[in-house]
Amino acid sequence: MRFTRIGRSPLPRRMARRALYGYYLFQRLALSDRVNRNVRKMARHRSDFYAQIWKEAAEATESAIASAGNGFFRVTRGTRSIFVNSNQSLLDSHVAVSLADDKATTYRLLAKAQIPVPEHVVISPEDFDAALGFAKSLSCPVVVKPAFGTSGGTGVSTDVRTAPQLMHAIAWAAAFCSQVIVERQIEGETYRLLYLDGELLDCVLRRSPRLVGDGAASVRDLVHSENSRRLSAGYQRSQALLNIDQDMKTTLALQGLRLGAVPENRREFVVKRVVNENIASENETVTGGLCSEIVEIGRRVAETLGLRLAGLDVITSDLRLPLHKVGGAVVDVNAVPGFYYHYLKKDRFPVAYYILKWALGHAASA
Repeated sequence: MRFTRIGRSPLPRRMARRALYGYYLFQRLALSDRVNRNVRKMARHRSDFYAQIWKEAAEATESAIASAGNGFFRVTRGTRSIFVNSNQSLLDSHVAVSLADDKATTYRLLAKAQIPVPEHVVISPEDFDAALGFAKSLSCPVVVKPAFGTSGGTGVSTDVRTAPQLMHAIAWAAAFCSQVIVERQIEGETYRLLYLDGELLDCVLRRSPRLVGDGAASVRDLVHSENSRRLSAGYQRSQALLNIDQDMKTTLALQGLRLGAVPENRREFVVKRVVNENIASENETVTGGLCSEIVEIGRRVAETLGLRLAGLDVITSDLRLPLHKVGGAVVDVNAVPGFYYHYLKKDRFPVAYYILKWALGHAASA
């Protein structure tokens, strides 16, 4: 692990960081749905997905559903009526949702409740020396991410091991948020645990996205080909495109690859460590393998943050053992969790049905 200082004078370092910040602000714009037609197309696919599952849930609860425009639906059963939009519902208050979105505050509350979270530091984008000092104090890579206001792995960089990588990662995260979290990287697989009123509904293993070489195409070309498949197949394949960002470049470098490299025929490689851009076949139900201590931790997380519906991201090397025994941790809490991972897998779990069942007072079983 080599977290070394960059340059001798603080002025050139400050200018370099500001230049990087400007570059990543431009990259953020290039990946927005305002200017990128492929991103807009994937957004339409996601809208189609949510429209479909809310319609299915309405039918299962014997409710009427009508579009209100712009992704909003009014669901009515008897004298009761609610609005839903995408993965948003009436289960939790705006304050509870905002609290969970504030990752720094969430970490503080969970740590106070003795729930395992990564060792971390919260910094402003200008406070590079504090981030570097923290990273140098560890004997492992760090993860850098926006402190609030993002979802889906946006602005996140993993496997940050050097000072230049740290500078790039902070600039990328800062393009999305005025505060940045630098945290110890937890080793293991990523799991999404979904809770409703303290009850574990589903647990999904979310594997990192992978590609397979053909001996002719570069990594960049393989990424473009995969994105073309996603655009053609719609939400049945994936909810997002593979974005070429710092996480992708770092993940490739650890495997001796770069965007211009040509992987050997049939070589499978991880293209990103951040799991949010994986495909449906990389999600797997593992609810039955959870140890009781992890299930209880998830319930306590939801209770601590005052959430009725909560999607917890847990990283651990062994689901069968308590987190403290294997160095696992809760790395994120989603008050408005995406439903995709629970539907697009071998044995889909109907999240929208359970929400309508609660909201409309439906008593039938799933």
